[in-house]
Amino acid sequence: MTNPSKRLLLFTAKLGYQTRSFEDAAHKLGVRLVYVTDRCHQLEDPWGDRAIAVHFETPEVAAYTVMEALRGQDVSGILALGDRPAAAAAYAARGLGIRYNHPAAVEACRSKLRMKEVFRDAGLCVPWFRNLPVDPAPEPVLLGIFYPCVLKPLSLSASQGVVRANDREEFLAAAARVRRLLQSPEILATREANLDQMLVEGYIPGREVAIEGLLTDGALSILAIFDKPDPLEGPYFEETIYVTPSRLPESVQHAIEKCARDATRALGLSHGPIHAEFRVNGDGVWPLEVATRPIGGLCARALRFSFDGASEPIGLEELLARHAHANELPPAS
Repeated sequence: MTNPSKRLLLFTAKLGYQTRSFEDAAHKLGVRLVYVTDRCHQLEDPWGDRAIAVHFETPEVAAYTVMEALRGQDVSGILALGDRPAAAAAYAARGLGIRYNHPAAVEACRSKLRMKEVFRDAGLCVPWFRNLPVDPAPEPVLLGIFYPCVLKPLSLSASQGVVRANDREEFLAAAARVRRLLQSPEILATREANLDQMLVEGYIPGREVAIEGLLTDGALSILAIFDKPDPLEGPYFEETIYVTPSRLPESVQHAIEKCARDATRALGLSHGPIHAEFRVNGDGVWPLEVATRPIGGLCARALRFSFDGASEPIGLEELLARHAHANELPPAS
């Protein structure tokens, strides 16, 4: 039986149809959904959602604010939408004694440099890489840069600022583009770490795929493999269409699943949803990044799951709410 006195925390930077889906799921479970959002704490609940106001750029402070606001209340689980909210969620979970990823593991996922170092040290397929300052403009000839290569910010998501360069001129243009992005008022306002740095790495040819997964005490359940049918060869790598179920050969899908498990294990992730991106070619499966959050947008709406005895399939948000609240998982397919 469910208990309406229990709280399910949802750390999110914005509200929308996905958060409404979580509200519906919490209602079905008989728990109260509590929003933790990045908004001005001096405003007196302007949206009437009784959200806890925090600043995600200081995740430890945000976690303390949450713990104080919920002192003496029964919290059954924690979820996060987005990379920045996930860090605050990890610190809050640790303070509240809720199963979730360790903060250090979540922080590693927020830094593309640290993630590459972890993958390399674990023996996964990783191209050459190095971090460089965005200012002054780096001179690729002096740095021994090989082409083609890819330049990207260390911490932004959704392929922001990711640019391919095939020669020196393109490298300098790409570096200037990354610098302008990281020094723009919109990005500076986020107060993300390492906005003065960028990552340069070897370009990985091949098909790009994504994994949606759910960790339970370190064991990764694969919820879906998404193919990206559009050729993502640059110079920019905008978000594209996703197709599931995957049409790749079964052997390739198994290799992708194994790489996902190896990558999450190397990062030290243990509990909650993940979204991971990979490149696949003749040399193997190359992990690009792992995020400690579920997929968003219309892709999330395309996923449906069945439980034993369920009258109809449920959506991703309800699955994640059930898992966070009561550790439920759908039967293995």
